[in-house]
Amino acid sequence: MTAILFIGIVTALGAAVRGNWSPCGESLQAQIHPLGEKARGNIWGITMASFTVASMAVGGALTAAMGWLGGMALGPGSPNVWLVTGFALAAGILDLSPVTPWTPRRQVNEDWIGRYRGWVYGAGFGAQLGLGFAVFVMSWGYWAMLAISFVAGSASLGLLFGAVFGLGRGMLLLLSRRVTTPDRLGAFHLRMAETRSLVFRATGVATIAATLVALV
Repeated sequence: MTAILFIGIVTALGAAVRGNWSPCGESLQAQIHPLGEKARGNIWGITMASFTVASMAVGGALTAAMGWLGGMALGPGSPNVWLVTGFALAAGILDLSPVTPWTPRRQVNEDWIGRYRGWVYGAGFGAQLGLGFAVFVMSWGYWAMLAISFVAGSASLGLLFGAVFGLGRGMLLLLSRRVTTPDRLGAFHLRMAETRSLVFRATGVATIAATLVALV
């Protein structure tokens, strides 16, 4: 059980971090930061908090449901650690390959920004990113997380995996916490572009390494 817990958390977090470099993530980073929220009369901390809480809640609800369904379908007994290992390793390897995961080609509705209060669109965007498949999916680890939750056969384990995924998506807005001037905004996006390939490789390697370590 400890190995499954560790593998599931690392897989979920890797998928979330990688997803923050999606077209949708980059678009939100361009608009939701301290500079932009102040200009719209919102408090960035409240927008960010509502985004993160909604992302964790919806992500956790999805994977908790997957865990519950897995428990009902597979019946009582110890979760299959080899299936969990296989899903995580496959995700890590595929994330290092040119093969991209299946994904809907959809972004959040940016017209909400300026139309609603910060906490409203923060929660709305967070819920969609926490759900995962409502927007661009950038990592095979996301699909592996759903499969791991199902095979684990536990709503509580699934809830934890999805909440970790949602927390990782919440990091999307935390990264831009120092964007308080136009110059800092430009520098921030330059750094994000420069680190994209590094992050993509690192998440794939981390998923593989963590999975192998968990089996030792």
